[in-house]
Amino acid sequence: MTESKVKLSLAMIVKNEARCLARCLRSVQAIVDEIVVADTGSTDDTVKIAAQFGAKVVNFKWINDFAAARNFALEQASGDWILALDADEHASEDLAREIRAFIQGPPQIGRLKIVSDFRHNGQTLRSSTHVSRLFPRGAKFEGRIHEQIASALPRVNLHGELWHDGYLETKKSERNISLLQAELAREPRSAYLQYQLALEFTSLGRPQDAFACLQKARSFMQPADPFAPNVMVDFLYAAMALNQFAAGLEAIRSSENWLADFPDFHLVCGLFYAKYVGSNPAKFMGDLPKIEQGYKRSLALGETDKYKSVHGAGSFLANYNLGVFYHAFGEDARARTCLETAAGQGYAPAAALLKKLKA
Repeated sequence: MTESKVKLSLAMIVKNEARCLARCLRSVQAIVDEIVVADTGSTDDTVKIAAQFGAKVVNFKWINDFAAARNFALEQASGDWILALDADEHASEDLAREIRAFIQGPPQIGRLKIVSDFRHNGQTLRSSTHVSRLFPRGAKFEGRIHEQIASALPRVNLHGELWHDGYLETKKSERNISLLQAELAREPRSAYLQYQLALEFTSLGRPQDAFACLQKARSFMQPADPFAPNVMVDFLYAAMALNQFAAGLEAIRSSENWLADFPDFHLVCGLFYAKYVGSNPAKFMGDLPKIEQGYKRSLALGETDKYKSVHGAGSFLANYNLGVFYHAFGEDARARTCLETAAGQGYAPAAALLKKLKA
């Protein structure tokens, strides 16, 4: 561990994280001066692994409250700055260097760029969002689940990546649903909690429940809420899954102006119109151009850091779907151009379809 007049403590809460804890600790051990691990009842080798990295391991009786557990870990830390990570995350080398430089500056909240793998329609995709995880000693967490730092300090985005693969496992979803429902009993009009509950239902393949939560989130949220754009995008995906075309069309009309610069929105609009027109081509053929328009608008915007965004929404995913669209209408030259671009960006389904077209 490094020596510095500014001391950095890593503070974590864990339970049965033997699968990934060493990877997480290894990624930051060179930049932190102290590791504090609050264990909430592990029965695997989690505690043993933490001890191997020189961690101060403390026990915390789980009380169905993530903020309480995180704040307990913070109380055991002695650093001037705190880095809060989850075991299923690990820092890139760029982020590790950036963190150490950041804490030499003034008191502020560092928002780390979390890159998450998740499954959608049988594919593993990635999304990115910034979350407050680096802060001066004294800040605290609030919220029983999906807890957040409560602080008036300015928030600054860091650029290095924090990799996260926890969404690939759904074993914690039932626990999260229970906690979110308990929180909603206290705050029934919380758009944020409804949105988070929708994400859990989506991960479990329950689109009807997700759709209901997203409807509530829409009714309670404000456009300025940082998660509001993703509510609208996820609402459209849920509407597609349930063939709720009228609801989807209304959502697009209500969002197209304030989400004009969000590539994920235009991508899902293209996908939505493709399914909508396909449901009754004779009746809805007038909306056919909106499919191409959605994908092209995504490409024109490109990838974004402004929103929580799926990787490829402004590049290979839009190009792939545009290629599929052109191929469906016999425009194979244009289809190949789009698919070659997507394949060149590493998107395997595009390469597979391109191979079929060339056969």
